[in-house]
Formats: sequence, C-alpha cells, structure tokens
Amino acid sequence: MPGVAGLWIGLSLIAAGWGGALDVAWPAWSTAFWAAAVWGANLLILHYVVGPPFTISRIALLSVVFALLMTVVGSGSYWATTQLFPQYRVFIERAGLFVALCTLCSLIGIVAGRRLTAAPHVSDSTFQWDWDRLRILTYALAAVCALGTYMSLRRIGYLPILSGDPESLRVEFPAIAGIWFRFSVLGIVLGLIAGAQICARRANGVVWLLGAFGLIGASVYGNRFFLALPIGATLLLWDQVRGRISPRVIGLGLLIGVPVLAVLGWWRQQDASVVLLGPIGMVLFGTLGEFRDLGWTLDYYSSGAHPLLHGTTLGGLVVPLLPSPLWSAVGVDKAAIFAHSNAAVLAQEMGQFAAQRVGIYGELFMNFGWLGALIGAVLYGMVVGYLDRRFVEVREGGAVRGILLAAVAAAVIYAQVGQWNMLTSTITGSIYPILLLALVASRRVARAA
Repeated sequence: MPGVAGLWIGLSLIAAGWGGALDVAWPAWSTAFWAAAVWGANLLILHYVVGPPFTISRIALLSVVFALLMTVVGSGSYWATTQLFPQYRVFIERAGLFVALCTLCSLIGIVAGRRLTAAPHVSDSTFQWDWDRLRILTYALAAVCALGTYMSLRRIGYLPILSGDPESLRVEFPAIAGIWFRFSVLGIVLGLIAGAQICARRANGVVWLLGAFGLIGASVYGNRFFLALPIGATLLLWDQVRGRISPRVIGLGLLIGVPVLAVLGWWRQQDASVVLLGPIGMVLFGTLGEFRDLGWTLDYYSSGAHPLLHGTTLGGLVVPLLPSPLWSAVGVDKAAIFAHSNAAVLAQEMGQFAAQRVGIYGELFMNFGWLGALIGAVLYGMVVGYLDRRFVEVREGGAVRGILLAAVAAAVIYAQVGQWNMLTSTITGSIYPILLLALVASRRVARAA
C-alpha cells in the first residue's frame, strides 16, 4: 500500500525537520506520531494478511475500522471537552498509541483465530427458519413487548427518552418495573428476528413495522445500545446474504446516525452548557466520548498512586451467562458481582453519577496493566477472527445461525467502547431467547447437493 509508505515517510520527514519546533508547540507529538505509524502497520496487516473481501459484513474489518474511528472521532470529543472545560487535560496521545497497539495485537489474534479454527464440518443438514411459525411468534412477541412497555412506563411514571436522565436513574428501571421491564426490552429480540426475515426477503409490511416498534420499545428508556445492536446486526446480515451495502449508503448513514445518537445522548444528560459549542462541537462532544475517558483511565492507573484492580471485576464477564438461582445454589451473589463493574468503579473514582465506560481495552488495562491489556487484545482478536471466519460461511438468509452470529459480532465490536459484562449480558438477553424461538420456529433441512 503506497499510502502507508507515504505516511511513514511523511512522519519521518516532519520529525526530522520540525521536531524541535514541535517540542515547543506540542510536547506529546512523538507519541501521536508513533500511534499513526502503528496504524500504518495495522492497515498493512489488514490488507495483506487478513485479506479481502473488504465489505461491511467482514467482522475483522469492522473491528479495525471501529477502533480507528474511536481514536479519530474520540480525539474530536476530547477537543470539544477542552473547549467546554479548559482545565480538563489528559494524555490523549497516549490513549491513541494504546488503542493502536491493542488493535495491532488484536490483528495478530484475528489471524491466529482464523488459522487455528478448524475447518467446519459440513453436515448433511442445517437448521433453517420456518417462516410461517417465525412470523406468528413475531406477532406474539410484539404483543408481549407492548404489554411490558406499557406496564413498565406506568411503574416508572414518565417517559425517560423525552424527560432525559441526567442522574442515570435508568439503572434502577429493572428494579422499579420488575418482570415487565424484561418483557419490554425483548424488543431487542423482536428487532433481531424481524431483521432476519427482512434480510431473507420474508418480511411483510407488518413485520417491518413490528421490528421498528421493537426498537422503539427497547430504546424508550434512553439506552442507545438497545437501538444500535439490532440495527447493526441486521446490516451485517443484509450485506452478507441479501446484497452488498455500498460505501455511499454507509457514509450517508453515518452522516445521519452519528448526529442523531449524539443529540439523544445530549438530551439524556440535559447538559445545557454543551449548546455553547455549536452544532459541530455538540456532535463531537457526544460521540465516542469513551475514548476521552480512556485517556483519563490510563493517566489515573499509570500514576502509581492507584493500584490496578487485578481482575476483581472479571466476574461481571461470567455471571450473566447463568440465571441467579443457579449462582445462588453455589453461594455466588450474582447481583453484587455484576454491580462491581469497571464502569461502576470508574464512576466512583471520577465522582460521577453515571457509569463510565472505557471499552474492553481500557477495562483490561485497569485490571492488568499494559501487558495484560495487550495479551487480552490478542485473545479478543481470536474471538473476532473466529466470528469473521464463521460469518463469511453464512450463505442463506434462512439459516438460524446467521442472525445469531450477526448479533454476537455486533456486540463484540461494540465492546471496544462498552463494558465486558454488557457483552455476556447480550448473549443472555438476546441470543438465548432467539435460541428458544428456534426450538419452535426452525427445522432441520437437508443441504442441497
């Protein structure tokens, strides 16, 4: 790739010719330059080792692109933050180098994961959706979601997405609404199974509307992830089995979607001071601010004044996989372990009401430092590599595993800015219900010769 060579040459010439001036104007320039150089290596590995096709349904490609966008747009979020709060400063260049190195390690894991994954056993049959049964279950699930949403909002007493949530009271909604809240957020599952039907060209107009209703019902509490997961998984599956999504459509979607999500985040926090930044500053401030908080986390735990967590929050990655009664039977308090998350720890250290997410790389650093984060990034990459290889093998929209792999892949990519307990919570909250639906609405079909 000539562009990477040009990048490296340009960085070298600037460093040699203007290094002294940069030392005065931008003391951390060398760290930023090293980050850019590592990104050049990342792109070379992605292009020549991971290889084509470079489409939206390539999980490996999306993982790397998402990390790059997090760095670039997150740096913009940091700039907007310093405009609003001039005293706020973190070593953001080190955060850029950290993400670049973690991405490099994840690419090593991706290559290893793809090559170590055994070639799939080609069975004589595969599980396919029974579309008539799935459509009936879609209608039934929509009714359950509608009832759950109505009862939840009655118990909560207001419409969170319209009223805002500056004190993050949404974390109390499951306790306030009880089982009705769980029924309501099944709208995520409704959106996913509607997406499976849409991608397979099996959705009628009612299914399209019910899918949209599921997204609204799940996101009415202010959690943007509940909206992003079904949409992201459906786009992955669409590109893989229905038709390639053009870069122009992707760009248009980002131009519309990013500002909308930023405005939703601003409205949720009800922070009127952000208006002072103007439209572009508002969008930057509200987009991928997790990168800004990652910079703060690296500073905090690198100072030597605060000990690492040494894996004390690792339980949050495991306990969501099984229900509370099973954990209680072996003497494990699931609620307490889940509550002791990295996001909660950071919120306490920062003196914030809301949980503070720094992504899986940041959580690894909080627990295990630089070495642990880089090793963890390799393991993360192996998971991405496995999903990448298996999802490429999906050829039919009717395959049950298509939407399952797409949903897990979307959650794994989002983990770069989310919490690792959210990753496993997604499996229990979305994948398990889809598997239960598949017991009723799927059948084993012989493969075509």
